[in-house]
Amino acid sequence: MPNRNAKLQINWNDIKYLVSLARHGRMNDVAKESGVDVTTASRRLKALESALGTKLFVRIDNRYSPTEPLQRALARAVSAEREIGYFQHQLMEKDTALSGRLTITSVHTFINSYLLPKLSSFYSRYPRIELELIADSEQLDLNRHEADLAIRMGRPVQQNIVTRRLSKLYYSIYAHRDLLEKEQTINEIPWVLFEKSFDHLPEAKWQQQHYPNVKANLYCNVGPAMLSAVQNKLGVACLPCYMAQADTNLVALQEPTALRELWSLVHPEKRHLAKIRAFLEWLALEIQSDERLFHGQLAK
Repeated sequence: MPNRNAKLQINWNDIKYLVSLARHGRMNDVAKESGVDVTTASRRLKALESALGTKLFVRIDNRYSPTEPLQRALARAVSAEREIGYFQHQLMEKDTALSGRLTITSVHTFINSYLLPKLSSFYSRYPRIELELIADSEQLDLNRHEADLAIRMGRPVQQNIVTRRLSKLYYSIYAHRDLLEKEQTINEIPWVLFEKSFDHLPEAKWQQQHYPNVKANLYCNVGPAMLSAVQNKLGVACLPCYMAQADTNLVALQEPTALRELWSLVHPEKRHLAKIRAFLEWLALEIQSDERLFHGQLAK
């Protein structure tokens, strides 16, 4: 039996494991996020439960669910995690420095098709700023300082985040010119579609609503793969105009439609950092100058 009168010293890493497991529900995700192996994370959890003399999680359908005592304490643990993140950030950052590393996260489509081709102009103005680009469909947590800045293709729902709409995103159906030489209707041409787990995306829903009877022989999970498929004459696809119109061999088969919005997200603690302000001002000007590209209005 543990001595409940003894003073218990809890390691901060153990609290991180608790918060992570409560957030994700799977030990594999905790290990990945914490940079340790599953055995270590599991062992630390058991040791903490033993020291506290109480069960912290129950297993339900192969997921860990926090017990009632832990649920009551989680808000304080999350708050502690956030405060330590602020502390580390304030120690490491200088407000006025136009130098150092800036971590930016967005989806593959935006980073590969728009941001990377533009970055030479940013570096010519700010050669001392280092950019770390994380192309991932998973939304990194700005509150936990997993990234400094996020560019998202949808209106943000997070609380306590500074947001700014950068542009509307227009989409159209695009095909390679060579595919149009055959006398086929749009329903007869092969299509490239998102795979089933992406049916919830606005562009996928729009395609299903307006072109429900198309035939597809290729399914992809990221926009750049769909673009490459269209460029290689494998079919037609619903693509963002800013991505497709850069290739003059691709033709829009209908008027562009606004299906999404592009937003920037910054944690309020970082909004006044000079390097973040510099990047956002540069990006906003680039997008503003490319308004016709984003709206699908470039002449072919």
